[in-house]
Amino acid sequence: MSCPSETEKNKLINVLGLPVSFFESKEEKAIASMQSYYTHLNEEGFILHMPLWDKSEFSKLEPASRSITSYAAPDMTLIWTGASKHKDTVTAMERSQSAIDYIYEEIMEVYADLSAVLDDLQTRIVEVESQTKEKANREVLLQLTDLEQEVVIASSRLDDYEESLSRFLNHPLVDKNLSINHREDIRLVVKKAHYRIHLYRDLVESTSGLLSDSIDNKLNTIMEYLQTWALVISIPTLIFSLFGINTNGMIGRETPFGSWIVIIAAVLLGAVTAWWLRRKEFK
Repeated sequence: MSCPSETEKNKLINVLGLPVSFFESKEEKAIASMQSYYTHLNEEGFILHMPLWDKSEFSKLEPASRSITSYAAPDMTLIWTGASKHKDTVTAMERSQSAIDYIYEEIMEVYADLSAVLDDLQTRIVEVESQTKEKANREVLLQLTDLEQEVVIASSRLDDYEESLSRFLNHPLVDKNLSINHREDIRLVVKKAHYRIHLYRDLVESTSGLLSDSIDNKLNTIMEYLQTWALVISIPTLIFSLFGINTNGMIGRETPFGSWIVIIAAVLLGAVTAWWLRRKEFK
């Protein structure tokens, strides 16, 4: 089914007992859902809705560009697809053993694309971690911030998928019509995606901590360097200040070489202070 008219919608609802929420689910662009319903014949069915993103947008704050929205009951199955994919969907459903098998194939295709998304995130995490060890600057900080946001978004969406697919796999209709091998295939790809994204989230948090420590260490080194030179400069400053006092009795004020003596003494004491601090590894 694609782009049904209001007349077709009313017929599906009133004659065939299709839940109204089936059409409401199709409009959802962010959250997956799996809802159980009883048909007008008192048979249990379900509505499965999974919003889908292009590979480049799955980890970004963008609305879904398409979705898997399906209603399955013992005597009826509806798959809502785009008009451009209507024929391909019909062909794929005819090729499948059942409508539930078609949904299985769609889910596996979604997770195949998600595997490529996770591969890209992994590559970027490794690159940012390497840059963090080599240089901790503003550019790396911005890259890590963007990466952390994308990992959080991808993690939330995968957790949302996992919750809906868990309910899907436990539904009596799925248990009856989908082979145990196919159910285990879905569980395995969901588990792999769950493991990878949460591992990447921990790695990003670890890299963020490493970057923060590196920046703090650089700041401490700069402050220590400035404090060292401030101490070195303070010695000549103190000497010049003492000999600049406008009072009588200061030793050496009346000699013609007094200024040179003060300058040489200040330089020597500053150099000795710098040598002593360097020897103590205070640099």
